[in-house]
Amino acid sequence: MKNITLIFLVMALPGLSFSQSKKGQGEESAFLSMQKVGLGQLSDLEEKKKFLDTIQLEKQKLQYRMLQNIYENAYSLYMSGDYESAKEMASRILSIDPNFEDAQMLKEASEQLKGSLNPKFSEKLMIEDKFKAALSLYQEGAVVEAHRQMTEVVKLSPNNIKAKYWLGKIKDDLKEYYLMKGEEMYRKGDIKEALNNYYNALLIRPKEDAIIERISSLEEELRNQRLNEKLKMALEIYAQGNLYKTYTALKDAIQINPGDSKANKLLKEVKKEIEDGFVSLGRKLYSQRKYTAAIGEWNKAKPYSENTQYLEKLIARAKEQMAKEAEEKRRKEEEARRKAEEAEERRQKEEAERKKQEAAAAKGQGGPIIQQGVTEQNKISSTQHYLEGLKYFQNANYQKARDEWTIAKQLDPSNSDVEAGLKRIEQILSGGQ
Repeated sequence: MKNITLIFLVMALPGLSFSQSKKGQGEESAFLSMQKVGLGQLSDLEEKKKFLDTIQLEKQKLQYRMLQNIYENAYSLYMSGDYESAKEMASRILSIDPNFEDAQMLKEASEQLKGSLNPKFSEKLMIEDKFKAALSLYQEGAVVEAHRQMTEVVKLSPNNIKAKYWLGKIKDDLKEYYLMKGEEMYRKGDIKEALNNYYNALLIRPKEDAIIERISSLEEELRNQRLNEKLKMALEIYAQGNLYKTYTALKDAIQINPGDSKANKLLKEVKKEIEDGFVSLGRKLYSQRKYTAAIGEWNKAKPYSENTQYLEKLIARAKEQMAKEAEEKRRKEEEARRKAEEAEERRQKEEAERKKQEAAAAKGQGGPIIQQGVTEQNKISSTQHYLEGLKYFQNANYQKARDEWTIAKQLDPSNSDVEAGLKRIEQILSGGQ
């Protein structure tokens, strides 16, 4: 809602060209398009947080540029003597960003000069009062506030040579103040606050080598301090046996100082432990012939490994073994199917031959049947049918068992096992035990 208000504000303000409005709208549209980008493809929580932080930063930059454009127009109106319009625009800026100090300064000055019968004279008096107040603060040692007020004087009266001179002197003292404050914070062990003061000094004197060198030294010290804290935390987590959290903590430490040898060595050792855990579990699963699960464990080891070729070999061997066992299973199934088909074919032939003989005997064809001894082949076939019938019997398929044993008896009437089996089936089917 705030961004939409900004667009209409820019379009409505006097002094802004059409091209400036178009530019502001284009930037706003680009930002709104960014907001529509889906986060579904960002799997990591930290990545999503960084993405949202980036959007927020871009939003702040866009808002600052827009407010700065409005302020410049308000300042032009103030310098031209249109204090009412300048005040109105400054107030609108403050309604969006209450911390916009220049807008606050412009608003206060415009309110003071608005309605004056002699604006130029009133402005001169106002500037002189502000100058005296700033100088008084400086002489009292309130350097920070003196700098702020003298800066306002120079902004409201750019050609005021006296104010510029004193602002230069105040800046030198303010720089020394920040340097002194920085050292004080450093002695107290607050490196971060010390850096804040040194950076404030650098803003006043951006090209001073001594300040830059001191900042570089403190930045390095702060990095090492943060790094040591991260390493300490990582070692505490490691002592608890949580390798994954240790790995994450060490990664965070290395982001602070990528070249730190101690952190990199520890990370390498932890990665090796994690990898060995996955490899060991994978080998155990492999020995249990759980090849897919084993491959899964070895794939998990890859992000932690410095030798993924070894893992690829383990995976390839598992896949090869899977293929080999699948082929062996297929071969055995094919062999069993072939034997079953051969046995069925043989049974059908024998059944057909039996029926043929029975039909011939019934019709009296082919003369009297001469009783001959049982051949060796018939005995072998009888035994095979008996064994097939035995399988059916054990599975309680008594009808199939009786069919097999009936054929076996026809092939070898002297087979006592067949005779006993048939009697047993008759007892079972008739309800006997």
